[in-house]
Amino acid sequence: MESPSSWLMRVAFRQVVAPRELARFLGVGIGVDCEMAFAKLSFQALASTHTSAAGTFRHVDLLMERLRKVDPYGERFLLRHNSVAYHRFCAACLATDRVKYFRLEWRFKCWRWCPEHSCLLLECCPHCGKRASLPQDMCDAGPDGLGVATLDRCMHCAELLTTNWQVSVDTLAQELTTPWEQALLNNGRAALAALVLGKVQIQGEQKAHGLRRLKTIERQGFLPHASQFRLTHDEMMRRHEQSLLTMLESASSHPLQTTAHSQN
Repeated sequence: MESPSSWLMRVAFRQVVAPRELARFLGVGIGVDCEMAFAKLSFQALASTHTSAAGTFRHVDLLMERLRKVDPYGERFLLRHNSVAYHRFCAACLATDRVKYFRLEWRFKCWRWCPEHSCLLLECCPHCGKRASLPQDMCDAGPDGLGVATLDRCMHCAELLTTNWQVSVDTLAQELTTPWEQALLNNGRAALAALVLGKVQIQGEQKAHGLRRLKTIERQGFLPHASQFRLTHDEMMRRHEQSLLTMLESASSHPLQTTAHSQN
């Protein structure tokens, strides 16, 4: 599912207008959080005026409508830094997309990893370290204000967000993560599924719960929201490098034998 802020940027770029100008034309006051602003309206209906594939946005409306019931302002479940909304992102997804776009799930605190590429999401641009704060005007993005043409480039430095994306694929290794980290990562994915389905299913319980149970689960620390959850993309790559070094050190302590032992 494409996030509303990603869609707004792409359409605004095609129309050669600023995203906020297009939003005003659509009757949307973006304010602090574009996703929450569109959640108050029918994104599907608005998108139908600018795309022939409006039906694909029905699930966005459904998910955001349910999110508002448990988190009316997006303060507990959506990513923000110093009150500025931002996305994490999967470099492999952006690299392999025919049309580059940011997923709605990348806005959620609980969505830490990409199940398609089995890697943790990046927190910021690998070049300048700035977060992907959407929407921004693609027409005057970049350090020189000359703009960028696709969403796989950083709006701040204009470099590719996908640099060396291949090294991240299949790096979420079970042997390099703790059982608690694995549980929280899986809970994060299950939390988003609960918002899509409209119910919370807890392992070992037959009865499904209402969405308000998500608030309790989040407050109890069973989602990968808190600052003490340290398993980031960079941390995962560090663990891989350390694991490789350990393997090399172990191999060097067992040199090759080039002479055969004589038999008695």
